[in-house]
Amino acid sequence: SPGDILILVRKRGGFYESLIRALKDTGLPVAGADRLKVTEHIAVRDLVAAGRAALLPADDLTLAALLKSPLVGLDDDDLMRIAAERPEDRSLDHALALAAEAGDIRAARTVALLAEWRQRARRGGPFAFYAHLIGPGGGRRRLVARLGAEAGDAIDEFMAAALGHERRQAPSLAGFLIAFGEAEREVKRDLEDGHDEIRVMTVHGAKGLEAPVVILADRC
Repeated sequence: SPGDILILVRKRGGFYESLIRALKDTGLPVAGADRLKVTEHIAVRDLVAAGRAALLPADDLTLAALLKSPLVGLDDDDLMRIAAERPEDRSLDHALALAAEAGDIRAARTVALLAEWRQRARRGGPFAFYAHLIGPGGGRRRLVARLGAEAGDAIDEFMAAALGHERRQAPSLAGFLIAFGEAEREVKRDLEDGHDEIRVMTVHGAKGLEAPVVILADRC
């Protein structure tokens, strides 16, 4: 069964992440990374950008990164068309609004989406904000579709952090983003929890473990 298989690599890195992604994309049950640096995952960075853009419309750099993320879906051509010729004293957010008024369909859709996020950011805490964004808003589906199935693990840990912050502090999206940005969040998973899934680990991390089938995938 899948739980009988243990795949060992020398270290965590590009090969390690690609191996887990390939197993998940093939449809095989795999436990995911035994360690996950939540704050560095690109899916989490996109979620953080969404929160910051909802709170700070004038932050052009954050907004530009968000617009190109799967959460919004614009590309370089869209940004050039919408914002390249704007006056220096005009923000990217203002350029989006002007493009929407001029009939640009993609800009209009983006303006409506940002308006909804900003309204939710004003009236709720971080967990409610992100729960809607990744659930009914379709954010999880879009992030996983572009970044691979392993993005789901990072999203789950991010949501757990948002819920934990609300339990300890007043429900504030701004407060959560500040606290999250200041913390180095690395999660160590217990891969011996009884799930019937393939385990991918480093040789060092697998000390003391046993499995009927052990694959040494990185011997060089």
